[in-house]
Amino acid sequence: MVPKTTEYIPHRPTPKQAAFLLLPHMEAFYGGEPGGGKSDALLMGALQYVDVPSFAAILFRRTFADLALPGALMDRSREWLMNTAARWNEQRKTWTFPSGATVSFGYLENENDKYRYQSAEFQYIAFDEVSQFMERQYTFLFTRLRRLADSPVPLRVRSASNPPTTADGQWVKERFVLHRSPQRPFIP
Repeated sequence: MVPKTTEYIPHRPTPKQAAFLLLPHMEAFYGGEPGGGKSDALLMGALQYVDVPSFAAILFRRTFADLALPGALMDRSREWLMNTAARWNEQRKTWTFPSGATVSFGYLENENDKYRYQSAEFQYIAFDEVSQFMERQYTFLFTRLRRLADSPVPLRVRSASNPPTTADGQWVKERFVLHRSPQRPFIP
């Protein structure tokens, strides 16, 4: 099987990335050491349905500084999308595609930052380095996952992370590794 791609995904997914992109589940986790292609897989997932009008995706890091680092998600999106028909809005940190679809970038530095998104609606929500987030932030964003009844787009929450380095990130290990669930696949 081959995952859905669009002209905005500049390279072929690796076998692990393809497995991650093909998952039909609402929630999935891609974990492992640095350099395994996890962030690329999250960005690819956000770009899979940008040809569908009104599709909306958002990718999170814990801080804005983490999003803006060289090689991080926003920088990588610029490399991939700068010379395409997609248009970048610097103020909103959002790419808009000819279909009207959007891919945005956000952060949840503090517990209450999650409320900035309480009136939003997304079909794809991704957390890069999810072990840096609080579990309450992560689960709250599920309330923003929705679509029109006749939409062909799947509702997906995707996350990726290196192994947790603090006790705060242990919830990720508990949720996806120690208590594996068929409803929450883990791609190591």
